[in-house]
Amino acid sequence: MSTRIDKQRRGLLKVAAALGLASVTPIESLVAPAVAGVADAIPLRLYNSNTKERYDVQLFVGNEWNAAGLVVCDWMMRDWREQEVVHCDRRLYAALYVLQRYFDTNSAVTINSGYRSAKTNAMLRNRSMSETGGRATWMTPAINSLHTHARAVDFVIPGADLGRVGEAIWDLNLGGLGRYDTFNHMDTGTRRRWGRGDDRGSGRR
Repeated sequence: MSTRIDKQRRGLLKVAAALGLASVTPIESLVAPAVAGVADAIPLRLYNSNTKERYDVQLFVGNEWNAAGLVVCDWMMRDWREQEVVHCDRRLYAALYVLQRYFDTNSAVTINSGYRSAKTNAMLRNRSMSETGGRATWMTPAINSLHTHARAVDFVIPGADLGRVGEAIWDLNLGGLGRYDTFNHMDTGTRRRWGRGDDRGSGRR
């Protein structure tokens, strides 16, 4: 069993490395022709559960980021309540692409929450605390949430087991992992993890 899991993780990391996931500069690591071909041919499919918008995005042009594609991604990750758009950490988009390819799905990655303005984050934090009698829990949005810095996304990959997606996020070594009942949180902050059934770390989003 562990051999199969190790093999799967090696496969995930190989794809991630080939896509230059660790770099925020233009992708220069698309050296494997097969992976480069996949990146050119298969888009990042995104669906926003709040606005019901759906786009297929070409992230790369050759071994460069596709500027037009990044504009669409930033739009899909906007604070839809305030209609505020910012440039999000592109490593999130590369990671979503790697995960979409790893789980071999044609379904769109469902974005529940991307960038949040300070106003929206405060509203969500107050709402959460009102449900717990004013007490902050691990489910309460942090005051300085990485969502407000455009460095976090809450998402679902339809058809993929939430637990497996969470472990794949952790294997990417990108930053934080939060495991919730109906979605996973991924960010580019310090390496930490928290959430349902998770006792290997602490921290909040």
